[in-house]
Amino acid sequence: MKKIFIISNDKFNINGRRFFNSNKNTFTIINSINKFSEVNLIARKTNFKQKFYRKLNKVYFLSIKKLFNKINEVKNSKILIISLTPFNFTIYLILKILGAKKKNIFLFLRSDGFEEYRIKFGSLGYFIYWLMLNFSKNKLNILSCSRSLTGNFKKKKKKWLIKRNLIKKKKNLKIRKILYVGRFREEKGFLSLINIFKKLNNQFQLTMIGNDQKYFKKKDYPKNTNIKVFGPITTDKDLINYYDRSDILILPSYMEAYPQVILESLSRLKPIIIFNEIKYLKKTFKFGLFNCNRDDKSLESIIEKIMNNYNDIQNRILKEKIFTQENFFFNVEKIFKS
Repeated sequence: MKKIFIISNDKFNINGRRFFNSNKNTFTIINSINKFSEVNLIARKTNFKQKFYRKLNKVYFLSIKKLFNKINEVKNSKILIISLTPFNFTIYLILKILGAKKKNIFLFLRSDGFEEYRIKFGSLGYFIYWLMLNFSKNKLNILSCSRSLTGNFKKKKKKWLIKRNLIKKKKNLKIRKILYVGRFREEKGFLSLINIFKKLNNQFQLTMIGNDQKYFKKKDYPKNTNIKVFGPITTDKDLINYYDRSDILILPSYMEAYPQVILESLSRLKPIIIFNEIKYLKKTFKFGLFNCNRDDKSLESIIEKIMNNYNDIQNRILKEKIFTQENFFFNVEKIFKS
């Protein structure tokens, strides 16, 4: 069986065939390749267990040192690089030195890296990303999902995609139920979100689902009846239930790439609120996203605007086309099987 190299910037905790990772989307990519090929995985390693778990029987973790023992495989195998980061760029350079061929190297870009690096690291970050991309773009093949808006809600029967008859009239409900799904990390803006909700009245309820209790311990949970905090949810069924019981998803991050929670929320016909720091996401997601200032008055105003036009927004989301991973990875399979 052929082997395909996958390069990821994510941290993995590995115990035998048990792989733990904090990025569900990365597991989706690995599984799509693993269906028809063995995988040599090159990534960062951690001793801490991560949120998501998969048992992967045909995936082999490689250290950089072991790469030098697989020169022949590097020369003749296809290589998928997930996102352009300093770690991935360094691995790419090593693979080129070992003889990897341009026709076999593919870079999967999930987001506008220029904007992400500019927000995270300022002008220097923008310049670093520009250097990495311009050095490599003519030496490999670029795949991107951000423009691949294919598939339609009402023609799909997948468990995430909702049916028209499940649209609910919510504009007259007294309680506005807001959902946060993500990591409890400072850059995700969860602390600022909590502080904002402390200023809102009982008309607004926030449910928070996340992991990384290392950064947000139970003893620090807010003592506020409007805010409920839960640990990570690992099954699609449970996560779908949380989306369906909520009115709006909120993504308070100070920076984001290509958030899977947006796709999840749109698939359940739920509008999404983002703060102005990441309003650039509206260039990628043309519908269903609403931005506001990071303060209680602005947030309250946009929530009311959404709720007063809730059915119209849901119908708009239903009619629009949305990127689906199934279609994208069908095309990826054709590339890597050939």
